[in-house]
Amino acid sequence: MSGALSGSRPHIVLIVLDDLGLGDLSWYGSQTRTPRIDEIGRDGMTFRQAYAGAPICTPSRAALLTGRYAQRVGLPVVLWPEEPRGLPEFERTVAEALRSVGYRTGIFGKWHLGDPMLTGNPWDAQPRFLPSAHGFDHFCGIPYSNDQGWGQEQRLPLYRGDAVAVANVNTERGQERLAAEHTDAAIAFIRQSAALRRPFFAYLPHSAVHQPFHVPEETGGVDGSYPDLVREVDRQVGRVLDELRALRLAESTLVVLTSDNGPWFAGSTGGLRGRKTDPFEGGVRVPFLVRWPGRVPVAENRYPISFVDVLPTLVDLAGAAPPPPDRPVDGISIVPALAGEPMPRGRTLYFYGDFEEGPTGEVDPAWVWNVAALRQDRWKLLWPATVWPDLGREALFDLEDDPGETTDVSAAHPLIRDALAERARIFNDDVRRHRAEAVARTRRGR
Repeated sequence: MSGALSGSRPHIVLIVLDDLGLGDLSWYGSQTRTPRIDEIGRDGMTFRQAYAGAPICTPSRAALLTGRYAQRVGLPVVLWPEEPRGLPEFERTVAEALRSVGYRTGIFGKWHLGDPMLTGNPWDAQPRFLPSAHGFDHFCGIPYSNDQGWGQEQRLPLYRGDAVAVANVNTERGQERLAAEHTDAAIAFIRQSAALRRPFFAYLPHSAVHQPFHVPEETGGVDGSYPDLVREVDRQVGRVLDELRALRLAESTLVVLTSDNGPWFAGSTGGLRGRKTDPFEGGVRVPFLVRWPGRVPVAENRYPISFVDVLPTLVDLAGAAPPPPDRPVDGISIVPALAGEPMPRGRTLYFYGDFEEGPTGEVDPAWVWNVAALRQDRWKLLWPATVWPDLGREALFDLEDDPGETTDVSAAHPLIRDALAERARIFNDDVRRHRAEAVARTRRGR
């Protein structure tokens, strides 16, 4: 059946929420009702062990769009306004791959892979960091998180295409309107694509539910209420689903919904250890729902998947070429899983942490370049001790019996611990060997 899915060229809607925890959707057990998002799970496949590309924003998005861990891309930390670095032209994104086989491509929401800096002096502009330089035909959104801004006024620009349409949406009304603004633009893009009879890739990286929490007064929400913001973004997701149904595209569209990392100060990890910035499960395990009526079965899937799998999977479905071999892809196609088939055991997923914010309150920029943890089948290893000093040693967890990572079982399984530690060392050495080159590309573009 997976052969029938490969190269089948569905329309694609990829929705990525910001800082939404595993326990924040009613489909995953939250008391906050999210009926529209729950529709995706009810009508499709629910991945119970899905991982973001990183426990923080920029690296996670880099992994999502390139299929490569952010350290390979040279973007292991959150980017700030006016930084002279961003996603290198060297990287081949999923948007570029899909556009090469006829897809219309659009991003509607938060970019956060480099500040184009079109809001200040023109000689400071960095157009190589616009989404259009990385495969996107259309853009409506903000260049970084909704709690960031530049200048004393903390101005947050809204882009439409390659131009600043609104100089500052960092106002109460501007923040309230962001989710609807992004959704409006995505719906217009989907309608245009349908009229042109073209396949489309609509990427909706909402700035919600990242703080600050603002919701439209007319919807009955209250500013500052996290549950109200979750309900608002659920409403916006519902608008997209309704539009697909109205255009009779629901049966031919793959809809994916996930989150870029675990929850920050608000939100629920669903009982998992850690939060955003942590390599523990609460920082990296996220909701992941996939709907494609008649093609993806209604089922739960417990196979561990990662953001690095998105590019190879969508390339597989669309019949596009993968990136050139000189930029190795870390992910795999999960098309067999989407077809309800078993996936091979034994793959290894690697995790990093935002250690500039520090496991012990210390700051060491080198930490973000070290593997913090890895997972293989049921086992997860925290490695090495120098990255997480308060542990003092490696720690091995059995995630099937202990998803909360409460008990180190290294003493009972020393051979597994040592084998995984050696795998971590080999991978870590390979990534660090290319560190200088990767960082240089983020500044010069190529």
